[in-house]
Amino acid sequence: MKSTKKNIKIAVVLLLAIIMLMGIFSGCQKKTEEPKEKDKITIGLVVGYRRDEYYMDLESRFRQLAAENGWDLFAVDVDFDVPRHVAAIEDYTAKGVDAIISNGTASIVSAVEAAVDAGIPVVCYDGSCPSDKVTANVTYDPIADGKAVGEWAKAYIAEHWPNEEVEVAILDYPKSAEICVGRTNAFKAVIETIPNAKIVAQMDGNASRADSMAAAETILEANPNIKLAYGINFDTIAGFYAALEGRNKTDTVLCSSGSWGEEAINFLVEDHAQYKAFTLMNPWAQAEAAVQAVKDELANKEVKYDQEMQAVTYTAENIGELDWKHIIENRNK
Repeated sequence: MKSTKKNIKIAVVLLLAIIMLMGIFSGCQKKTEEPKEKDKITIGLVVGYRRDEYYMDLESRFRQLAAENGWDLFAVDVDFDVPRHVAAIEDYTAKGVDAIISNGTASIVSAVEAAVDAGIPVVCYDGSCPSDKVTANVTYDPIADGKAVGEWAKAYIAEHWPNEEVEVAILDYPKSAEICVGRTNAFKAVIETIPNAKIVAQMDGNASRADSMAAAETILEANPNIKLAYGINFDTIAGFYAALEGRNKTDTVLCSSGSWGEEAINFLVEDHAQYKAFTLMNPWAQAEAAVQAVKDELANKEVKYDQEMQAVTYTAENIGELDWKHIIENRNK
């Protein structure tokens, strides 16, 4: 009898132990099946140079879009310094970000390809990176840009100086082989089709107002009758204007490519006597296209490699069509 009771007790203990073990294993199974919360997507942004208004507005839009998508965004300003640019991409690669968005240039090919080899997609904007490993190059077409300003100049010359010899000066920036050289060559190609226009001077303005002013003073010293001047961006043509002011020369008209910025836009709004035409690239449109390329790549969707956008040439007549105030007002939000 005692043996039977003992056996019953043992059986009960074993049964309870089995039930407890089943509960434990069941609990463990439930835990493994619970979906793990996904970490936030991290994006490494390289900013070409933050002092430029175009890049200010690009960055502000990138930050807004990252927040809207629930991304963590890291940003670094490389001030167009190649070693810093390469180091920034290498740093993002080491951190293992989910994607990199960088202004593009041929000088970063090796760093970009290393990032892609590490499983990090790269989208370039405001200049292309010539590597087939890049997800997309989102750029404004520099050839179309320079040509558009050239066509404006051709029409202006035909209207205002149809029977006069028109001397033209150019401030370029050879360091920017893709964008600025492309703009300059396209502008020159149009000017060379104008029978009564002649390019009498072309100098490097270093994309800087101070350097462009010095270059313009040299040009005007040798060619005091310049009627039209072209710059690859607003700072170059603003430097030319400063040199004109120093000579009280008011009969030269000015035009430029890539001139996004409040100062340049306001000159058009005010219908300035000498600042006449600028191409304005919309920074928000470019940021939105770059972010969409990243989203599509992360979602394993097809992404167009070359995404060329078209800048618009604005004058006093059509500047009202651009919602520029909204973009600038959001710069510091």
